[in-house]
Amino acid sequence: MDPGFRLDGRYRMERRVGRRGPAEVWCAHDELLARRVAVSLVGVPRSRRALRRRLRDSARAAAALAHPGIVTTFDYGEAEGTDGDALTYVVTEFLSGESLTSRLERGLPSPQEAADVCAQVADALAAVHACGVVHGDLRPGQVFLTADGVKLLGLGVTGAADDADRDEEASRDEEAGRAEDVRALGAILAACAPDPAGGPDPAGGPAELVARCRAPEPGDRPPAAEVARALAARAAETAVLPPAPARRGYRRARRAVVLGAAAAAVLALLLAPLAVILSSLRDSPGGVALAAPPRRSAPPAPAEGPAAAAVPSRSAVPAADARALAVSALARMRREIDLGIAAGEVEPRFGADLAVEVTTLLNEVDGGAPVDLPRRVARLRAVMAGRAPGDVAPGRAAGLSALLAEVPVRP
Repeated sequence: MDPGFRLDGRYRMERRVGRRGPAEVWCAHDELLARRVAVSLVGVPRSRRALRRRLRDSARAAAALAHPGIVTTFDYGEAEGTDGDALTYVVTEFLSGESLTSRLERGLPSPQEAADVCAQVADALAAVHACGVVHGDLRPGQVFLTADGVKLLGLGVTGAADDADRDEEASRDEEAGRAEDVRALGAILAACAPDPAGGPDPAGGPAELVARCRAPEPGDRPPAAEVARALAARAAETAVLPPAPARRGYRRARRAVVLGAAAAAVLALLLAPLAVILSSLRDSPGGVALAAPPRRSAPPAPAEGPAAAAVPSRSAVPAADARALAVSALARMRREIDLGIAAGEVEPRFGADLAVEVTTLLNEVDGGAPVDLPRRVARLRAVMAGRAPGDVAPGRAAGLSALLAEVPVRP
């Protein structure tokens, strides 16, 4: 295949960016939706119907995984290949960044970076397992680091094609496959944060977690969701939030407050229309703004007279401190939503909707955008109040409402 080739009259191949097993991966342009995508291509003889069916089923399973750490699947199909073969392809989001293998070649990450990356890998793996899917080839080369966080590769067509010849009976043993994935996760943990020579490791520390993940007996290895919770807690302990003037948008905050285990059973196409709906609700510049922190100066003298008495103070908290408090509360609320989903205390679909709204508001406040904060917080309170029975466990709902109450929105 040459650059410029149009796949099914829609995807124009631009350049080949790599190979994953028998699959070629191309950077392409979706001419229908005018966006850059990644296209993975696998040539399969038409006589191998079982393999073609397996590739299709793997693409469907990957598309059903709605998680920020898993590559979004857009399309799947078959085209005419050479010599009468079927050219199976899957279209996904195009990623920019580097693999964890490349990152480790430059040296060991800091403890905070290692905890953050590993927590996100475990988080994504837990979502994969919750959908009844096994990765089967987890390694640093399948972990991709982007500006927006970690993405787990090797699922869908590329993973199924690379593993086409494995024993069918073993492929059906889902429990053994999950245990093997956790063992591989332990190897990634060890590569990112090796034990210091002779250094002490506290109970429940990284060395103990690595040892549990790599236990000789598969039944002694913890579930991926348990590993994700332990790593998220450790990442939160090592995280240090910078002062408000040094913030650089939600990407920095996202690294500081690691997202817990997230929704596993939500359909993959759910988040795209939600993002469109939320973008239409973005406030106009005329709203009440939480602006970037101003230069420190002496507080103005209180105004006197009837006019001053008629205009109440918005808040007793300085603007810079209010902004920092809002960011902290919203970031912790976002993490609590994910932990609630992982613990079965938040219904995945409701949790995904709420998480998108909280994340959008967090991003805008942290970036200093004009935000009508009282109205947006009132909207979040209305969403919580209007939840259906079973959407959120009572204890988790109380915790989310308490965090929302920490956002400083005095009239």
